[in-house]
Amino acid sequence: MSFLAVSLLKFGFSQAKKQRAKKQGQQFQDPSAYPQYPQPYPMTEYPPGVAPGSDVAYPPSSEPTSKRSKAMGMLISALRFFQFVFGLAVIGLYGQDVHHDHKAKDTWNAKWVFALIVGFLATSTAVIHLIVPFLTRKVNYRPGAKLQLPRFAWEFVLCVLWLTLFGIFGKLYIGVYPSDSNSDSSKRDATSTTSELGDASKINRMRHAVWVDLVNLVFWAVTASWALLQWLKARREDGPVVFDAEKEAGSI
Repeated sequence: MSFLAVSLLKFGFSQAKKQRAKKQGQQFQDPSAYPQYPQPYPMTEYPPGVAPGSDVAYPPSSEPTSKRSKAMGMLISALRFFQFVFGLAVIGLYGQDVHHDHKAKDTWNAKWVFALIVGFLATSTAVIHLIVPFLTRKVNYRPGAKLQLPRFAWEFVLCVLWLTLFGIFGKLYIGVYPSDSNSDSSKRDATSTTSELGDASKINRMRHAVWVDLVNLVFWAVTASWALLQWLKARREDGPVVFDAEKEAGSI
């Protein structure tokens, strides 16, 4: 009896070892029994000339336009519209005298022609800035850093032109009043020069044109400052791709 019991015990122990080995084999063959790790990033997806471990600056992800950005875009568009309107006003104020000289077959005055050129350049620039947002369907359209700097440079040139125009005609007409017998004596200090500057209607028109020039100067100074800020911001956002050649050579 004892021999039979020992035999049964050995048989049961061997069967238990077989079952345990069978379960372990199935566990090694089942891929779901182990955690799945992410596959390595394929080398073909890397940008050309960039290897793993290099410092790469990627562009920021596109985010929805905030209400503040939309408000600033609408404000700048309003300033562009006023630049267009006041530029046309300058062309109309100074163009009357040029048209009169042309009609009388007289030589055009260089100062009035300069005023027309400045007004035309400013008006054309304002029209371009008003049309571009409609073409791109973006209220707060912002060109890249490569275009921001030329835009600021051009608007700075326009500021210098408006400042020059204001200085020329301000020196001629600020404080000058038309000669009138009914006017106060304090307003007739420049009676001897009014005949050289034109009649009463021309002097009054030019005195108003000087302040329109000043308003244009303020408008373009504001937008030029805005263009400068946008260029500095775009320059910070657009970072170049940095490639460490020494690190790449060491990895090889």
